[in-house]
Amino acid sequence: MPQVVPNILRFDSVVSTQEKLRELAALGRGEGTVIVAKRQSKGRGRMDRSWHSPQGGLYLSLLIYPENKKRLTDLSLLAGAVLSQTVKHFLPNEVGVRVGVKWPNDCLINGQKVGGVLCEVVTHGIKQGVIIGVGLNLNIPHSELVAFSERPFQATSLSAHGLTELEKRLDSEIVLQRYLENFFKAYETYQKEGFCFLQKFWERECLFIGKKLELRETGLPQEKTSSPVFIQGTFLGIDEQGALVLSNSQGDRQSYMTGEITCYWS
Repeated sequence: MPQVVPNILRFDSVVSTQEKLRELAALGRGEGTVIVAKRQSKGRGRMDRSWHSPQGGLYLSLLIYPENKKRLTDLSLLAGAVLSQTVKHFLPNEVGVRVGVKWPNDCLINGQKVGGVLCEVVTHGIKQGVIIGVGLNLNIPHSELVAFSERPFQATSLSAHGLTELEKRLDSEIVLQRYLENFFKAYETYQKEGFCFLQKFWERECLFIGKKLELRETGLPQEKTSSPVFIQGTFLGIDEQGALVLSNSQGDRQSYMTGEITCYWS
């Protein structure tokens, strides 16, 4: 299997790195194409939410054509775990700084959201692949993030956590290169070893294994006409499909492919 070499295209501003890369994928751009922008005017996150994207963040989209077309959703988990791994690299290894992934692919620092991932399937001819979008708050002032917080996971910036004054202006290029290096290394291992590797990697990066949490189910047929459905249970990890697994008070296990963690207990 040939190693993927990233081909990075840089822009000062785009509507969305996802949209820009989708246009290029339709023109035949190859695997490993990366779009990076200093800002986005209409950045997007999961569940079609907007992603506030001023200057001071890292915004990128990456085109991948994996061998196993039946497991395209795995890449969302992989990209989220790599984001957590990358953020840890730039933070001091101190007591009180906890970094990890929240299912399926948000990255948190001390319970605050610093970044996230959006994956979308793309088709070109007979080829089917995935565009992986990553947003990471690097040097964005807290005042610009308050309005975009999601309870209980307030928004934060990487530079706000345990860095010296000299370190606080993080170089987005260095963070980008570290993320891509980590991603392609993990992606290569995943291509060889499959979901067994991904499950262990993701669960190692997860903050909530063994904790009680609340999940709001999404994607239900009745969702538009009835009240949201909330489920509480102990988080056991992910199953072989990448679904979140909860254990209820009776010890029964249930998997959930869609949903959003809305609350957790330490």
